[in-house]
Amino acid sequence: MARAPLVAALLPAVLLASALPPAPAAAQSANGVAGLVSGEAGQEGPVSLVADSVTYDAEAATLTAAGNVIVYYGERTLEAERIVYEAEADRIRAEGEVTLRGPEGAVITADFAEVDSRMQEALVRGARAALPRGARFAATEARRLGGRWNVMSRAVFSPCLVCAEDPTPLWRIRAKRIVHDEQEQVIHYEDATFDVFGVPVFYTPYFRHPDPTLERASGLLPPEYFQSEPFGHAVKTPYFWVIDDVSDATIAPIVTSQDGVLIEGEYRRRFVNGDLWLNASLTQQGYDGDDRLRGHVFGQGLWAFGPHLEAGFSLEQASDDPYLRRYEFTERDRLETEVFVRADDAQGWGELSFVRFQSLRDDEPFGGIPFALPSFETRRVWPDAFAGGTLGLEGAGYLLTRTQGQDTGHVSGAVDFERRWVLDQGVAAAAYGSVRGDVWELQDATAAAGPDRRERFAPLAAFEARYPLLRHDAGGDALSRLTDGGAVTHLFEPIAQAVAAPFFDDRPAFPDEDSLLTEFDETSLFSLRRHAGFDGFEEGPRLNLGLRYAREAERGADFSATVGRVFRTREIDSFVSGTGLNGRESDYVGAWTVEWPGVVALSHRMRVGDDFEINRNEVYGAASAFGLDLEASYLFLAQDAVTPEDRHEVAGEARLAVADNWFIGAEARRDLEAKDFVRVGGEIGFVNECVDVSFYAGRDFTSTVDAPASTFYGLRLRLWAFGGDGVQRSPTGRCAPQRR
Repeated sequence: MARAPLVAALLPAVLLASALPPAPAAAQSANGVAGLVSGEAGQEGPVSLVADSVTYDAEAATLTAAGNVIVYYGERTLEAERIVYEAEADRIRAEGEVTLRGPEGAVITADFAEVDSRMQEALVRGARAALPRGARFAATEARRLGGRWNVMSRAVFSPCLVCAEDPTPLWRIRAKRIVHDEQEQVIHYEDATFDVFGVPVFYTPYFRHPDPTLERASGLLPPEYFQSEPFGHAVKTPYFWVIDDVSDATIAPIVTSQDGVLIEGEYRRRFVNGDLWLNASLTQQGYDGDDRLRGHVFGQGLWAFGPHLEAGFSLEQASDDPYLRRYEFTERDRLETEVFVRADDAQGWGELSFVRFQSLRDDEPFGGIPFALPSFETRRVWPDAFAGGTLGLEGAGYLLTRTQGQDTGHVSGAVDFERRWVLDQGVAAAAYGSVRGDVWELQDATAAAGPDRRERFAPLAAFEARYPLLRHDAGGDALSRLTDGGAVTHLFEPIAQAVAAPFFDDRPAFPDEDSLLTEFDETSLFSLRRHAGFDGFEEGPRLNLGLRYAREAERGADFSATVGRVFRTREIDSFVSGTGLNGRESDYVGAWTVEWPGVVALSHRMRVGDDFEINRNEVYGAASAFGLDLEASYLFLAQDAVTPEDRHEVAGEARLAVADNWFIGAEARRDLEAKDFVRVGGEIGFVNECVDVSFYAGRDFTSTVDAPASTFYGLRLRLWAFGGDGVQRSPTGRCAPQRR
């Protein structure tokens, strides 16, 4: 018997049992455990046994353990009410409530099991198995072979939870035989029937899919059905291909009823020092009267060459203006392609890039869109350079070329110095000074643009003072006492910033290629460079004044507000019209926010002129309560040099969780200036631990050439056990919907 691993392991228990006088099992040990034994047994480690009682029949060479029996073999365990070990056959027969647990996390329960001593092979009757991430099996009989395969006869697979009063899952697969290959992490089915609410809907002689523990596996992904007026009905059937451990691809034919077939593809690869992503589509179409190949390609890549150097690209290109919107890839109307190299360390950074733009707007011809070949920007700082301050050196430039129109080259360089300190009275002060120079070279310029070469020398000096006043209420304030209580801190901070800069006789104006988009709000009120790029320079002496208040609560809602304005010695014209910064005084800017984490978030931003005319008004809100999630926004932007007409719109989204895991959702966006909707839509769906299904419909009212306004609808279906995003949905605690 010494050659049998389990017998060798249990020999101390046998000797213990034979030495004890006959007595009830509970009397054999003070703590109710008769044996806890271990010994070396195979590669997986020792075998151990825990039971209320252990007896050994020397004549039959059998060992019997009863009462709360647990057998340990490495990472595998066997639990039962009673086990019998037969030394000659080297088998364990388990009876009662039998549970087997494997190292991969699988749990098998059964009425009876016969297992070899190393738990590599087994015969199980009345088997019920649970895999990690919620997948479940049931079978009349199951065998474990070679420590790898679980073979189940007359079996059922489903990840869905059920109730005792109706044990029919929402969906399941019934099969004559199911084979689970734990090594390959694949589940095979023979003579399989797919049931929904217990009703057979599909039969196949063979079927397989990855088990839910596998992160990546080749195979079909859930199909998607959708419809839109430009291309009719469409079905998308993606196939996911695992190329190797570091790369994969998805190929998705899209079959439409009016536009034929589109092929969409995605490729992903991870390198030791970076990653790559590509997405593209292709079709043959003539929706504008020219029958030709059309498509798009998007991509991103980033590679690191050591801790301080990286290079990459972003790729966005479409064959024609309406393509992306027609086939619902994106609503964007400008695309950007860039190749770049970046370097950085603790004292600075630099970037060199080559940029190409593509406009998808009807009123922007291709010849007028510039190419940046190249552009660069760099900055380096020396903290504590002298006098306790920080010295900085900055450079930037670009070379813009067009197939039609003006070509522009610009180089800018600056040196600056900043020092901050706190005065005895508690005032936080800062002093700043800089000297900047710019040179432009123009080609193919019109007479209005001025000379082919322009230069600018721009010194600047600034002083800033902040006087933060703090108050801490350990017992809270009136608002906190009405809500959750807790301590509250109040901050009241007046801010003044004086800036000295020269005026320029810039007639004609300096070239402006990179500074047309300027946002003036509370975040840029105290910025010394409000232009987006280096072409612009804010001229003239000015005084920036503002006031900030903040309330921070230990519990409950936080509140903050800022208001301010810019005052000048005389009128300027450094910015494009409509920004609120030109003239002798700027517009008033203000904003406030309220945030109660998990409950509500509100923000309001305004820009108001001297005559109290509102030039910008933005409101955003979000709230969650009682299963309802709301988001809403309101926007008004007065016309400016970039926006030729007032932009005035309201938008909202809502999602309500209703009984039995159902949800409904809606979205709407309305142009208040045109008094028409931009987009409306709705959705209804069901989500639980095993399925995510939703039906959506809506209408896009925007119309462009070859992409008219359209109504759309579609159906999304995802069965979590068959792949997807790799995340197992948590059980909701409710039973599956019942079929009446």
